[in-house]
Amino acid sequence: MIVLKRDIEEMLRRRPEEGMFLDVDFGKKRLNVRRDKSALIVKGGYMINLGVKLKDNVCYLLKKEGLIPIAFFDEETRKFYKLMPTVDWPTVTIGSVPMHRVKMTSPRRDTEAKIKLVKPEGIVLDTCMGLGYTAIMAAARSKIVYTFEKDKNIYLIARLNPCSSQLFSLPNIRIKRADVVKYIKKFPAMYFDCIIHDPPTFKISPGLYSVDFYHKLYRVLKRKGKLFHYAPFYGIKKGKDFPARIKVHLKEAGFNVLRVDYNAGGILCQRS
Repeated sequence: MIVLKRDIEEMLRRRPEEGMFLDVDFGKKRLNVRRDKSALIVKGGYMINLGVKLKDNVCYLLKKEGLIPIAFFDEETRKFYKLMPTVDWPTVTIGSVPMHRVKMTSPRRDTEAKIKLVKPEGIVLDTCMGLGYTAIMAAARSKIVYTFEKDKNIYLIARLNPCSSQLFSLPNIRIKRADVVKYIKKFPAMYFDCIIHDPPTFKISPGLYSVDFYHKLYRVLKRKGKLFHYAPFYGIKKGKDFPARIKVHLKEAGFNVLRVDYNAGGILCQRS
């Protein structure tokens, strides 16, 4: 179960006559609690020490021994990972970079905007699983969704995240724990009806922004099939026009660029 600092603070503000309960798992569950001088005693044998200082920007796993922050450094990847709360669904950060747009929007609204724009159907390729929100929403209107995640730490965090639970239960989602850049050659030509390409930043995964990879995406997409490509819009006013650069490379690979959509945070393309 996931607990947030704000959940505990809300519980402590509540008057006794309003009920002694704690919302967990981003509002998906409600647990009965009682309070003593220094702790919250949660039904099921869990205890939350009120003397421990919690952070607003971290999600905590509720265990018998207390609250464990979902935030850690991996020696193999040399990266720091964290499950971070937002106004709705949590995002995951690598280093200090959120893997969803969180300024002026939220992970849920961001994903809804992408799905509304690309309108996935049939067989869908979701190139970068992350917490799986895109795959989950795409699966609601598609026959099969293939989604890829090569980072074992992101996969672990998705497993812990209650908002990702359908990723592992929906029968039409196929999770591939592999590098999509290498694996994509195994798919037949013109196999996918739609591709959603929402990679991490260029600094983290430059290969996912290469013309060579765009050629691979073009090969497996059906004629007239749609491609959504995430594009970072920050820095444009400072002369860093990443969307323009991405558009040039997509056109080199053969895609027709239909529109740049700031609300969805990306570029909509079509295979000729």
